[in-house]
Amino acid sequence: MTSPRQLYRRADDWARGLSRVRYALLTGIVASASVLGVGVVLDTSTTVYAVTMGVTMAVVYYATDANAADD
Repeated sequence: MTSPRQLYRRADDWARGLSRVRYALLTGIVASASVLGVGVVLDTSTTVYAVTMGVTMAVVYYATDANAADD
């Protein structure tokens, strides 16, 4: 069985291998799903907030290129 640390490392390596656009979109989708999931659990209407958070995170990650290798 694979340990959680190994699973994290494989997922991290996969994410770092994505292009700038795909990494930004992945971040936006994860942020939207997370905010929406928490909103459903807390029984609040957060659809607009979740979409806004996802778009904002995607734009920020694309603009800052957080996945770039430091030279």
